[in-house]
Parts: sequence; structure tokens; C-alpha cells
Amino acid sequence: MKKVIIDTDNTMGMNFRWNDDGLAILYSLGVEEIQIIGLTTVFGNSSIKNVHKQTKRLLKSINRTDIPIYRGASGKDDVDTTAVEFLVEQVDSNPGEITIFGLGPLTNLYGAQKIDPEFFEKVKEIILMGGITEERLTIGRTKIKDVNLRNDLTAALEVLNAKCPVIIINCHICKDLPLNKEHLKKLDFWPQIYLSKIKNEFWMHNKIHKIDHIYIWDVLVPVYLTHPEIFKDNPIHIKASNIEDLQEGSLQETDEAGISVNMPIEVNDEKKFYETIIQTWKNLDKKVRETEHGYANFKNGSVGRSLMKALLSVMIPLLLKLMYKKKGDYYYEK
Repeated sequence: MKKVIIDTDNTMGMNFRWNDDGLAILYSLGVEEIQIIGLTTVFGNSSIKNVHKQTKRLLKSINRTDIPIYRGASGKDDVDTTAVEFLVEQVDSNPGEITIFGLGPLTNLYGAQKIDPEFFEKVKEIILMGGITEERLTIGRTKIKDVNLRNDLTAALEVLNAKCPVIIINCHICKDLPLNKEHLKKLDFWPQIYLSKIKNEFWMHNKIHKIDHIYIWDVLVPVYLTHPEIFKDNPIHIKASNIEDLQEGSLQETDEAGISVNMPIEVNDEKKFYETIIQTWKNLDKKVRETEHGYANFKNGSVGRSLMKALLSVMIPLLLKLMYKKKGDYYYEK
């Protein structure tokens, strides 16, 4: 049994927000050999209030309120939280046994290290999602910065230098495994409470990036744990001696003077990846439907979605001009 703590900035359940954390959690819950010790929440995709609330709602929707959730950092300076205490306590009680999924900014892990300087030495491994190896990440007509590490570079620096194995699923390899509409059709076993949120994200990606698929970034993290053969391992050294090395979440390969990490950059078996995630989600769906109450609703109505979609149709062009700088055919994130 693989013991796991999921550190997440999940917003699945909110209209027109990112679903990848939630999809990663659902995948993890569908794997028999993963034992989720608990979830810790962190700011990132939204405020800590929203993240924590939506993560509780997500577990409630599948009748898994037995899994503890601990509220974490509201910002990069917030390291005195119940999430940090939980991380320290669990890792200390299970030395060398717990894998941590870092699905958002790494502030909670940094806080645990501040309380217990030997924290990372007791962790089995950290698998995190984030980082870019180029100046910008191209998504359709936009060129964006890193999505996770840059939100707390101090924490990222500590985690990358951790005295335990660190596996980095960077933004670029996530782009190699998008979720398209053909994959979405195969998820028709899911209830509308999930499908409607994912369809909203497809709509958003089309409006903002002009693409007809979405990226399921964080899902690659638990898949790497359960099926590492899908990816080609890439042990390298990266620059992480100070915060300046990591500006905007940059991960630069260097010589042996750098820190040692595993950062897969190729997918060995794309077909197996999609078959695995769809079947695992299907397995979880079967378990949920066999429970007494089945699925519970996220409580976000269709009227609210319709109004928000109309508003966003007007606002997106304005937000692109405010938050991005147009250069040639692309909008660059400022």
C-alpha cells in the first residue's frame, strides 16, 4: 500500500475554474494501492477559503468524508497552520513511508520543514507539478508563466533541495497529454455535477486560448506514482542555489554542481495513460454508485453558469488586454 498525503489548491466544483487538482484526487481515490492519509489545502488556484471549501465538497460528493482535510497556507508567509502540523505529525509517525503530492504552491511543505528540520529526510518522496524550462509556456494563442512554483519561490527552493527523492512533473510534459473532447465522451459515466464543470473549462480554454482541449496538469502526479513506466525518467541536475535561479518557476538544467531531481520529459505510452486514467475514474464511479447515497451535488446552479458565461464572454477580451501583452500572434502573460 502506498501512503500518500495530497497537498492541493483544488477548485473543482467552482464554475469556470480549473479541475485538474480534483481530477487528480479522484484518480488517487480510484486506485486500490493508494492509501490517502489526508489532504492539506493551500492557496493558488483560488483563495484558501475557496480551495478548502471546494475540497471538502469534493470529498462529500463521493461520500469520502472519512478522509481528513487540513487547512493550509493563505499566502506564502502563512506557515503556522493545521495543515503544517498534520504534515509534521504524519511524516514523523511514518518515517520513510509517505509520498507527498505537491499539486499547488509548496508553502505547506516549507512550513513543515521550518517546524522540523528533519522533515524532508523522513519523507519517502515528493512528486510535484510545476515549473517551466523555457521562457514561456505556449498554450494556443497565449504564452504563460509557470502555474505553481512561482507562487512561493522560497518554498520551492526548499523543496527542490529536500533530502528525499524529488520528482518534477513540469508544465511542458503536461501539455503532451491533454484531455480532448473524444476523451470527454468516454467519461459519460460521470454525473453532470462533474461533467458540467469540465465542459465549462473547455469553454474557457476556447475563449481564452483558442484551443479545443484542456490540460489536466496535476493528474500526471498520481499517475506517475502508480504507473511510472508511462514516463521516461530523466535524472538531471538543475539550478536551485537561490531564489533568483527559480524566477517565474524556471527550471534550468546545469552540471553536477546543481541539485539532483528526476524530471521526466517524454511520454513512453500515451495510449496507456488515457486508458489508465479513464478506467481508474470509472472504477471510482462504480464504488460511489454502490454506496447508499451515491453522489452528492456541488450546489452550483445552471442559472449562475449561464449568467457567468455571458459576463465572461464580455470580460475575457478586456482581461487579455489588461493581463497580457500582445506580441505578434501571441498574448504574453505580464
